[in-house]
Formats: sequence, structure tokens, C-alpha cells
Amino acid sequence: MKRKTVTYGLAASAIAIAATWTALAAALIPPWAAATVLVVAFPVLVLFLGLWWRAPGGEEDIPFIGY
Repeated sequence: MKRKTVTYGLAASAIAIAATWTALAAALIPPWAAATVLVVAFPVLVLFLGLWWRAPGGEEDIPFIGY
């Protein structure tokens, strides 16, 4: 997997988490909706962070990040 692709996934999940916290703080969305977004986006953030950390610069291989 290219580092550029992984960076987009990492950024998208981080933006989703930040937007959810902001909307929840401003009382624009109900707490159950914020919880749903956070439950989905946080594992995606952790996965893409691990892939980004281990992604080589030029190869298009998905690195093994362990269990």
C-alpha cells in the first residue's frame, strides 16, 4: 500500500473524530450518533496509523503490523 493512500485514510479518520467531537461539544448531534462515529473511526485511525508508520516509501506491499 502506498504511503500516500494510507495518509488519506489516516487524515480522513482523524478529521471524522475531530468533527464529531466538535459537533458533540456544540450540541449539533445527539450523543448516540457521536458514539457511533467514534466507535467506527477510532479503530480505523489506529489501523491506518500502524500502516502509515510501517509503509515503505516505494513498494506497494501491505506491511504486516502484528496482532
